[in-house]
Amino acid sequence: MNDHLTHKDEHSRFFKNAQIPYSRSKEDVWKDMVAQMEERQHSGGRTRSLLFYRAAAAVVVLLVGLAAFARFYSATLQAPAGQHVTKTLPGGSKVHLNAGTELSYHPHWWRFARILELEGEAYFEVEAGNRFTVKSPQGATRVLGTRFNIYARNDAYRVFCLSGEVEVETRGGKKKSLASNQSVSVSKKGEVKYRSDLQPKHAIAWTKNRFVYTSAPLVEVLKEMERQFDISIQVDASIAGERYTGNFQRGSSPQTILEMIVRPFGLEVQQIQQTKFRITQSRN
Repeated sequence: MNDHLTHKDEHSRFFKNAQIPYSRSKEDVWKDMVAQMEERQHSGGRTRSLLFYRAAAAVVVLLVGLAAFARFYSATLQAPAGQHVTKTLPGGSKVHLNAGTELSYHPHWWRFARILELEGEAYFEVEAGNRFTVKSPQGATRVLGTRFNIYARNDAYRVFCLSGEVEVETRGGKKKSLASNQSVSVSKKGEVKYRSDLQPKHAIAWTKNRFVYTSAPLVEVLKEMERQFDISIQVDASIAGERYTGNFQRGSSPQTILEMIVRPFGLEVQQIQQTKFRITQSRN
């Protein structure tokens, strides 16, 4: 019994006299805890700010992408050989495409830049107040509420104004305003010719499948035949200087029309295949 009490008293004295070393006070511990909590709050704020900036950057990238799509997306209208195509443009204007013609524009960018690019021949019926520009490698035509026809093939460029007014700018920078029944043509050498005695029915006769020519290069007439009937015509170089005055209308066979065109020049037509023809000197 006494041994037990003695052992207990020794334990009490040991723990009473023992000292565990600790260098930080309660105040220091509390300050450290507060600092850690503030650091976590600041860290959370920085995280939220970083997320906000990332989201804003993503929105900017998306808007830039949409703008680029609208600016560069192109719609193309085509009239293949042997066909005529009529389409309605933004704003309600109509365009009639001759065979072998291509017209392109940016539909989603139309309100910012009303520009059409044309290669071939097209007749435009423009709604009043609908302004736009038709560009070709050979020149540009600006319009406002009018009817006009553009021929832009290879190096040839011709504009016929049937009503209203258009402004034509050639590749060389020359500008000319055309009123009703006036036309301008630009040669391969850049020579500009104006006419005020235009017959409107002749200018757009092709929309009715009729083709009228006055002293036109015979080679050009035969090229038109190729487009209208989707055929191939081999032409001897000797007829390069010949010029044709007359007209033809779709409805007859290509061979019949070709014979009518070339007979006055002492030429004849040979059919090689179903869609291939050769123009040669007459044997008579």
